[in-house]
Amino acid sequence: MKLSPTARTAEPAEKRKTQILSVGKTLENKGFTLLELLIVMVIISMVFAFVVPRLAGSLTKLNSKTAAKKIAASLRYARSRAVSEKIRYVCEFDFEKNTLVIGKPNPEPQTPNPAPASAPAYHLPEGVKFKGAEAAKDGIFQIIFYPVGNSSGGEIIVSDEDKRAFKIQADMITGTVQLSEL
Repeated sequence: MKLSPTARTAEPAEKRKTQILSVGKTLENKGFTLLELLIVMVIISMVFAFVVPRLAGSLTKLNSKTAAKKIAASLRYARSRAVSEKIRYVCEFDFEKNTLVIGKPNPEPQTPNPAPASAPAYHLPEGVKFKGAEAAKDGIFQIIFYPVGNSSGGEIIVSDEDKRAFKIQADMITGTVQLSEL
C-alpha cells in the first residue's frame, strides 16, 4: 500500500444518535431543561443573598477610610496654600454638622481663631463622624496653618458606626499632617 499526501488515511467517524430514554426515543437537541435552569437560578440567588450584605458592610468601611484620607489631604492642601500665599488658612471642624470648612480667615473679626470666610464645606459621608478633639465653643474645632508652615496643631478622629477610627494629626511645629488607623 502506497501512501500519498492526497490519499485518504481513515474513514470518517460515523454519526449516531444517542439513546436517552428506554422507550427508544432519541434527543437530538442538546439544550437545557427548564428544571436545570431553575436550579441554577436558585443557586445564583442564594450566593447573592450571602455575598451582597458582606459587600455593603465593606463599603461603609471604605467610606470612613476615604473620608479620613480626604480630610488629611485637605489639611495638607491648606498648609501648602498658607505657605505659598503667605497668609493664614483656617480649617474649621463642626462636630454637630459633621463638616469641614477650609478657607482664608475672615478679615473682620480680630479674634485669635477667626472663622474662615465663606468657603465650600466638606460633608462627611453618612455614618461617619468627627470625634476626639477638643471642641472649642459650639462644637467647633479649628486648626490654623500659618505662612511659615507651622500650625496651631491638634488632632481629630474620624470614626464610623462599626467603631473603625482614623486619627488625623497636625503637628504644631512643622505643620505636617499625619493619618493613622486606630
